[in-house]
Order: sequence, then structure tokens, then C-alpha cells
Amino acid sequence: MNQEPMRPEEELETPLQPKQPSEKLSKKIASNIFDIAEMFAWSVFAVLILFTFAVRLCRVDGRSMENTLYDGENLLLTSFAYTPEQDDIVVFHLTDSENSMEKTMVKRVIATGGQTVEINFNTGLVTVDGKEYADSHAVLKDRSTDVITGIYTLTAEHHYHASTRTFSATVPEGYVFVMGDNRNNSKDGRDTDVGFVDERCILGKAFCRLSPFTFFQ
Repeated sequence: MNQEPMRPEEELETPLQPKQPSEKLSKKIASNIFDIAEMFAWSVFAVLILFTFAVRLCRVDGRSMENTLYDGENLLLTSFAYTPEQDDIVVFHLTDSENSMEKTMVKRVIATGGQTVEINFNTGLVTVDGKEYADSHAVLKDRSTDVITGIYTLTAEHHYHASTRTFSATVPEGYVFVMGDNRNNSKDGRDTDVGFVDERCILGKAFCRLSPFTFFQ
């Protein structure tokens, strides 16, 4: 029986070599990388615009807003097309021209431009334009013991009538009157160093606390 002769070694088929990526595939990969990089760049740009013009991050420093806010908590502020309203929690710059000192403060808006605010430190009653202000956020604590007493121990340094222990003033247009919720432990609109806050100094309204996560109305 005849056997088929063996082919010379050099005639044996060599294994197929892996094909190199084609030029078309290389272009597609490059295009995908460019698209991802472009999308990332636009995302970073959008976040920068958002946090520059619409949203800011702020940290609470001090106890003046207890029991609503506590020292060290982080807040998100919005300033886009913002107009201050009563009850808003706002963050603003306080500049002391005499001492060349600048401080950022967080307080609650009690009255806005044109409104008349009155505080009776005997009864604790706050009125705005003659109507009782729902001061449900306020706490009146003893400054040394931190026990809630319900008594005002911190009054006012301006527009104050000692005989009746009342504060009474009309807020100038373009300004707001603010107080901290921790009424006996707050440097605010009752102090001459703060007074009425120029709306142009307001950085924004606090709309969210990050931890514990809370939205403010």
C-alpha cells in the first residue's frame, strides 16, 4: 500500500499570527477616549459653575444656631436669583472696618427691608409689623449651664428701651434683621457690631444640611 510522501518541513503550514488592530479600530478607540475626556471636562466645568454661582459649601462655627444647627455641621447654600425672606437661614460676611476683620456668620432672618420688628425681652414676644412672629425655632438657655430657662438674658445694644426692656426698629430697605436661634448665646442683629445686614453681604440661603442630611424649607 502506497504511503503519501511527507512534505518537507519548510512546506508545513505556520500557525496564524494574531492580526494587528486595523487603522479603523485604532481611530474608533481614539475617538471613544476623546469622547470620555470631553464628557469628563464638561462635567468638571459644570460642577465648578454650579458651586461658583449657584451652590456653596459652608461650615457652622459656634453655638449661636442651636438647637437647629450645631458647631461643625456642613451646609449647602444657594444664591442663584435669591431674595431674602423671613425665616430663611442665611450666611453672610461681617466686616469690621475698624479692626480690618472679616467674619462669616450664619443666622435666621427675622425681618426684611421696610418691616418693623419689636422684641419684648420681658415676655419673649417678637412681633413683625405688629403681628406675632412664630418664634418656634428659638431656645432661651442659661449661658453657663445650657439649661433652657425661657428667659432672655441677652438683650440689645441699639434701638433698645431700658425702661420697657424692648427693642424696636424698622429695617432699612436692602437690609435684613437677623438673630441666632440660641437667643442668649448669639452675636446678631441686636449687637451694634452686626446691626442690620446688607443684603449684598449675604452669601446665600442654607437649603440643606449634609450630616444629618436635612432639607430646610
